[in-house]
Amino acid sequence: ILRNCQSHSQLSATTIVISQQPSTSSLARRVVGKVHWVGVLNKHSLSISVFPRLYHLIPDGEITSIKINRVDPSESLSIRLVGGSETPLVHIIIQHIYRDGVIARDGRLLPGDIILKVNGMDISNVPHNYAVRLLRQPCQVLWLTVLREQKFCSRNNGQALDAYGSRDDSFHVILNKSSPEEQLGIKLVRKVDEPGVFIFNVLDGGVADRHGQLEENDRVLAINGHDLRYGSPESAAHLIQASERRVHLIVSRRVRRSPDIFQEASWNSNGSWSPGPGERSNTPKPLHPTITCHEKVVNIQKDPSESLGMTVAGGASHREWDLPIYVISVEPGGVISRDGRIKTGDILLNVDGVELTEVSRSEAVALLKRTSSSIVLKALEVKQYEPQEDCSSPAALDSNHNMAPHSDWSPSWVMWLELPRCLYNCKDIILRRNTAGSLGFCIVGGYEEYNGNKPFFIKSIVEGTPAYNDGRIRCGDILLAVNGRSTSGMIHACLARLLKELKGRITLTIVSWPGTFL
Repeated sequence: ILRNCQSHSQLSATTIVISQQPSTSSLARRVVGKVHWVGVLNKHSLSISVFPRLYHLIPDGEITSIKINRVDPSESLSIRLVGGSETPLVHIIIQHIYRDGVIARDGRLLPGDIILKVNGMDISNVPHNYAVRLLRQPCQVLWLTVLREQKFCSRNNGQALDAYGSRDDSFHVILNKSSPEEQLGIKLVRKVDEPGVFIFNVLDGGVADRHGQLEENDRVLAINGHDLRYGSPESAAHLIQASERRVHLIVSRRVRRSPDIFQEASWNSNGSWSPGPGERSNTPKPLHPTITCHEKVVNIQKDPSESLGMTVAGGASHREWDLPIYVISVEPGGVISRDGRIKTGDILLNVDGVELTEVSRSEAVALLKRTSSSIVLKALEVKQYEPQEDCSSPAALDSNHNMAPHSDWSPSWVMWLELPRCLYNCKDIILRRNTAGSLGFCIVGGYEEYNGNKPFFIKSIVEGTPAYNDGRIRCGDILLAVNGRSTSGMIHACLARLLKELKGRITLTIVSWPGTFL
């Protein structure tokens, strides 16, 4: 029994009881108010780990800075990250938190939380690998600025709307649609130099135009109580579409600037920003990496008793993800190393004519260990070319990223996204909804006039909903089909309407890739 335990947050629990079981460890949990204390007892070392779960200390819809302490400045955070400016998610989002890691011991963060800054450096609109390199820099004190998005609130909850703070330049706008399907007549976009959602155009004769309050370049801070200060145009469109007739906006207005600063106005097909005429950004933006896939067939000669000298990972049901078999390390001086054609990070497709898709890791290892003087490997080489950056920038912190993968190399989330569709291991998730309630997840992506066709990503999951209770859907998952209907080529509003109207048994076809491990 531990009495009067106190955490770094100065919150205390009166008693924690840990009872030993026949298993190697036992876990007991006592809830005191909103604080969950967890104790772990190992029967060999008799060491006790006690840490609180302080999720409630980060309020929904408010930007919060937290301090993470590490005795070892290089200790892994034990989280997985998805997102980045090269994807419709835009932001860097926590996909998974591993128990007993640095972030889990701190107890305040949750999957779905958005990381906006790392030690004061803004990562709210940067490529995935740029943010990962910043977060991997050793430090004993790590400051994270995070946002836990406001969940969908009642449209009549005026307090939630006012909670975003009344600024001198902000005002409320209430637009009334004649029917739930009517469009407001506004074009929403994001900027490259400022987070949030902005009005690019007010269409003549539309609801907003007839109302008369909204103007080009207005920033939308909230819609129906949902915080959009770090939101996306897709999230805003979803909120408007979900509104029946009344749409309540909180808007701010600043000194007018030329509309060519908007992302949509100069957004290239490859997803990179090119400044408008006469425009110069004072803050250099990191460039997006280029990822290429090249298939190769390698015939390797060796002594029948000799090991290939490589380690593979992945496979069906690999740590909750179904992944292709990939090379995680190559032993220096071994057969594979001497041959030089198979490298760390390669995806193994075939061994001596036997396909490796949908096999377990143990099955793949058995095939690779067969004694033979010759083995034919079919592989997919995935190369990532980082853009040339100033040597002092975070993007240049690991200049040998592609030249010599380090010993603890692991695949990045954006690498998985570039694999050909034939390597997707899709799964069907069946949800049931018999009421008018939400399925419980927010989507971003889809076809856009200026940005082309993008996949639909799951951005957030709402607690207590069918998607949350099912437990298999994660942030960063790609929604490929709904009830057998492909989502490819759909606009965001079309898919949002479809998901809203479906009742009963709903089949979601999902592909899930593990986020980058930190």
